Amino acid sequence: MAGVSTPELAAAVSNAGGLGSVALGALTVAQAAEQIQQTRRLTNRPFGVNLFCHQPARSNPEREAKWLAHLAEHFAQFEVTSLTTLREIYQASRDNDAMLEMLLQERPAVVSFHFGLPGAGWVEVLKQAGVCTMA
Repeated sequence: MAGVSTPELAAAVSNAGGLGSVALGALTVAQAAEQIQQTRRLTNRPFGVNLFCHQPARSNPEREAKWLAHLAEHFAQFEVTSLTTLREIYQASRDNDAMLEMLLQERPAVVSFHFGLPGAGWVEVLKQAGVCTMA
């Protein structure tokens, strides 16, 4: 639910007896920390956070140019400015040491992983810190 989950929603779910969760996949480390802190201010119950752990995209300029050319007519049909480049909008957290350090500092009750798993070291370190991990 990247882009639509909120601390308020996660806290409401946790306060109602469920496990609320905040999607961090589209956020920077600083933004993710703020979402955790905001959620913590709204509930004293456990809640989780979710991270994207996909393999980063590999650029292929020739293939991307073909896609952009193919999509140009659809952009024109809806009178939308056509894209000139493609880029990955969500960064994977799988190798983001700063994200791991922030999670160890903030220690949400649960950290779940989506679109893959981080390195085994992440899971072990989070478990040692008392954080439940899920995929």
